[in-house]
Amino acid sequence: MSEIATGLWDDAARRRLVRLCERLTGDRHAAEDLAQETLLEAWRNAHKLHDPTGADHWLAAIARNVCLRWARSRGREPARLDVFEAGALADRGADVEHELERSELVELLDGALGSLTPEAREVLVRRYVHESTHAEIAAFLGVSEDAVSMRLSRGKVQLRRLLAPQLGGEDRRETRIWCAGCGRRKLVQRKEAEAISFHCPGCDVGSLSHHVDLTNPFFERLVDGAARPTTVLGRLAAWSRRYFAGGTGTGSCTACGEQVEIGLDPERPGLRAVCASCERSVSSSLRGLACGLPEVRALRRAHPRARLVLLGDVEHEGVPSTVVRCEALLAGARIDAVFARDNMRLLAVGS
Repeated sequence: MSEIATGLWDDAARRRLVRLCERLTGDRHAAEDLAQETLLEAWRNAHKLHDPTGADHWLAAIARNVCLRWARSRGREPARLDVFEAGALADRGADVEHELERSELVELLDGALGSLTPEAREVLVRRYVHESTHAEIAAFLGVSEDAVSMRLSRGKVQLRRLLAPQLGGEDRRETRIWCAGCGRRKLVQRKEAEAISFHCPGCDVGSLSHHVDLTNPFFERLVDGAARPTTVLGRLAAWSRRYFAGGTGTGSCTACGEQVEIGLDPERPGLRAVCASCERSVSSSLRGLACGLPEVRALRRAHPRARLVLLGDVEHEGVPSTVVRCEALLAGARIDAVFARDNMRLLAVGS
């Protein structure tokens, strides 16, 4: 027996596996036998473990397969196995023993899965619990495989956001950038494996937030090497200004390159483009469009504590329009951006 196998076959490892198997199956009477079977399988395959530091994760993966076979052989729906997979999706590198010591983990993950959108929950369960392929899921749902990939990515992002505060899996810090929505609080940056986002703790959620989807290779390249929050937001603003410069119309999907329709955002004043092929979407609020204008950015550099306000509907040279005003809170400086109401095309910028 190799040294690695001998190290796996100890009382501490067995106890951890018993707890894990009980949580996966919900059957404490079967957990002992399942843990023993896991150790036997690990012993037979010890030659496949080349890095002993990853033994905990390796054992947990074997236990998951053992428990899954056990559940299916008895015609049971392995209800708790989706919880285990959800934990794997939300994992940030914590070792198995540490996670298992959290007695509330199962309840936490059950709640998180229940909070997902039905669309996200369905694709996650089909992929990671029933082990369906992308093609099988696509056929069942009547969508493309690219759409399935997109929904899986969204679901994992949702799950990580729900679990990150409890599991300590997020990088959150206050920046030096004043919120353009209220001008009274500084933006908080949150960095995750699949997204970088900024929000103001004093404003309503999503009022003027910024989100960079790192699962989209285009945006991953856009912010690559940008360490400072100002650089990330600057690049995002410059891209948004170029992409939405013409208002409504057509454009290219940032992910697959297919032609997309750029239309009015149904949820807020602004623009939105959704790709019918891969279901990727990009959007910008009207205030976000104004925020990216060179004149507005110059005012905010001179007066960091400035806010953007929707002044409402007016007529500009006979065209029904909406005005966004950027005004400094500690000075009298201000600038107005006028957008056509029907297509959000920029008409004028001035004091």
